[in-house]
Amino acid sequence: MNCAVLGASGFLGLNLVRALQSTGISPLCTHRGRAPRLALTRLGVRTVPADLDAPSSLDIALKGRDIVFHFAGHYPRFSLDRRRTLARGMAQLEAVLDGAASSGVRRLIYLSSTATVAPNPNGPSTERHQFTEAPGYGVYHDLKWTMEQRALQEDRLEVVVLCPGACLGPWDMRIGTSAIVVAMARGQQPPHPDGWINLVDVRDVAEIAVRLAQMASPPVRTLIAAENHRLHPLLATLADRYSTSPPPPPLTQQRAIALADAEERRANDSGGRPTLSRELVDLICHGTPIQASVATALTGVTYRPLAETLD
Repeated sequence: MNCAVLGASGFLGLNLVRALQSTGISPLCTHRGRAPRLALTRLGVRTVPADLDAPSSLDIALKGRDIVFHFAGHYPRFSLDRRRTLARGMAQLEAVLDGAASSGVRRLIYLSSTATVAPNPNGPSTERHQFTEAPGYGVYHDLKWTMEQRALQEDRLEVVVLCPGACLGPWDMRIGTSAIVVAMARGQQPPHPDGWINLVDVRDVAEIAVRLAQMASPPVRTLIAAENHRLHPLLATLADRYSTSPPPPPLTQQRAIALADAEERRANDSGGRPTLSRELVDLICHGTPIQASVATALTGVTYRPLAETLD
């Protein structure tokens, strides 16, 4: 496979690179100029700088590639400016699609999110359950839905969309998705609402991505999630596992949104990280159980149990 990985220095990107290497494939890996590259250097892969806000910088990464993994979709730090966030995300995606099309890329593996999965009133949601319009839950949901819809409409090259749940596992060096797990292990009692979350080991996401990329005719859109949990009971289980204090009572949706909005404004004005992000609140409050067996049936990958991932 002659491939490139956009966003190779990120959490999912690093795991994808390792999955590719395990099959004997050495991808060309991109990184933003200011992004740390130590992990990529240790993996021994060729790296080139690429900035999605500067389309011409993608030329080297895309030229002559057969398959491109787009694991660098815009991930807003805050949910404070819907218009600007959607505009930047869409501009970056258009730059990738235009560059891939003009460079003769045959297939683009585009990483989306289970935020685009609509609820199923009759049970767990599957690939068939999609919002017909932006769900309006928050900036993150609307951004991911808008970008996914654009990717699915592309007709100059083949686009394969992957929708993973909340990823846990190695190489989460910035403590992103795993922040609430780390907080419980430290006995910090993180504030949180309650709702459904879909967990998956990041290594499984990477392996499924590689196998779908190698298929002659992969599905257009694939959900990737191993387990569905209500967050508050899961936090109680984590407290037992790490012998720390039980989690505090869950916040109502209204209180959680108010706290997240206030914390994001504080972090935006003075720096640091919000105690609770609006993106996380929206994902939890509007989460839905997911049945993601298509990915495993097609690829043969078996989802790792949560206990193994936590170990």
